[in-house]
Amino acid sequence: MVCDVTMDNYLKALQKDKEITLGYYKKSLIKTEQHKLLEKLLKAENTEEIHTIADIACGGGTLSYHLRKVYRNTQFSLLDNLPEAIETAKSVNGEKNCSYFVDDIYNMPFEDNYFDLVFCWQTLSWLDNPQKALCELTRICKPKGKIYVSSLFNLDFDVDIYARVFDYTRVSALEGQSLNYNTYSKHTVRKWLTNKVTAFDIIIFKPEVDFYYEGRGLGTFTKKCGDERLQISGGMLMNWGILIITK
Repeated sequence: MVCDVTMDNYLKALQKDKEITLGYYKKSLIKTEQHKLLEKLLKAENTEEIHTIADIACGGGTLSYHLRKVYRNTQFSLLDNLPEAIETAKSVNGEKNCSYFVDDIYNMPFEDNYFDLVFCWQTLSWLDNPQKALCELTRICKPKGKIYVSSLFNLDFDVDIYARVFDYTRVSALEGQSLNYNTYSKHTVRKWLTNKVTAFDIIIFKPEVDFYYEGRGLGTFTKKCGDERLQISGGMLMNWGILIITK
């Protein structure tokens, strides 16, 4: 298994904060507002033609848990770099129509042009090399297949924001380990994908309900701004969106 230094630090942080990590996995069994948006976007897909799905950086497998109710006869491949995540994913999804891999998003053990649909949920913003990850996600997707990536995006300005975050309510930060919270502009995404895919679009996620969080660490809550809700975590603006790539 090949890991770059930053990803390795991220994994160490997840392991140090194991109770928080496992709690997040369990919480995601309740369908999130982002996943509800994803399901709306997927309704236009022809489910009869979807035979293979990859859930990359799957965490506790909760995205596949919800998707398997839509794609009932599809073969799922779930990959994560954290062994505890894969064990949780197995307990959530079982063995039927599911294969599990403990491996690296930068060097995935899948053939070229293999999957009809590829998902990578709330991971791209944490990576040290998002361009390489997108290249791998594209590589394993079939021509004309689609890739859905949930991440932080900046569509209002041609500005990327790279943040190194220490959450001192967690053991990991007290031991000197940081997390990436990166926001990518459409300008940069276009640069990464030009001449590599047929098309792409970014759909901004706009919460339709209030989120509440009363802690002093990372945790999403909303503030009303006119008719819109802004998502905030640890004092940072969370501009979530779904990147849709057609290979």
